[in-house]
Amino acid sequence: MSRLFVQVLAQIWASLTLPIVFVVLVLPVTLVVIPLPLKYRLRVVGPFWKLFSLYCIRVGCWGTLYSEDNRKPEDCTYPPHGLYIANHQGFLDIPIVLSQFQVPPIMKKEVLYIPILGVMAWAAGALVVSRGKRNSRKKVFVKARKRLVDDNFAVQYYPEGTRSKTAIPKEYKDLKITLLQLAWEAKVPVFPISIYGTRGVISKWGIIRPGHKFGIITSSAVNPNDFDNPNSFAKACWEKVTSGHSKLSSLLGS
Repeated sequence: MSRLFVQVLAQIWASLTLPIVFVVLVLPVTLVVIPLPLKYRLRVVGPFWKLFSLYCIRVGCWGTLYSEDNRKPEDCTYPPHGLYIANHQGFLDIPIVLSQFQVPPIMKKEVLYIPILGVMAWAAGALVVSRGKRNSRKKVFVKARKRLVDDNFAVQYYPEGTRSKTAIPKEYKDLKITLLQLAWEAKVPVFPISIYGTRGVISKWGIIRPGHKFGIITSSAVNPNDFDNPNSFAKACWEKVTSGHSKLSSLLGS
């Protein structure tokens, strides 16, 4: 079976089944729980988002997923807490994370314009930012701070901002570390996540390249109390992301 034929078949299969699975599995329950507070919404819709994310990865993209969770048991309880950071490679990064646990992400405003998905993302607690507007970034920072510090809740954040143009995470000097500095100041634990294999799987035209190997490693918490300043703390957090990515590359790379 030629690679081109497999790619066309995967594209047709995904185009037909993903919208149906989403509408049947995620849409009804999310609409029902919209009036509830966020922590209750996530408790209800979380299992459905997890199933849909796994379907996207394993069926929609014909991929395999390696996962490793090194958090302590007390950090895996509900509701989640802490700042979750990850490297950013492609459109599947958030589904990869949601296939493991439910932590609302900070995401770009353009996602809201995707029919149905945008409303569902908002209902699931995503914080929306216009990256080119400073005022929007400030508002999101205030909302993220409230969730992390006042509500003792979790936020999913990509310090690289835009996706890396290479297969490896960006260097520390190129990161946006404002929330990492906040985590150090407010003594909020950070959970570094390493993601592998999502770059280039879905093109900007929505074309799926099937058969990829995906990987995710969630590291144990980095404790702000163990560091004297926010810069060394942020560096330690990112080093866990890069070391986890290197491990995944060794395990899954061809």
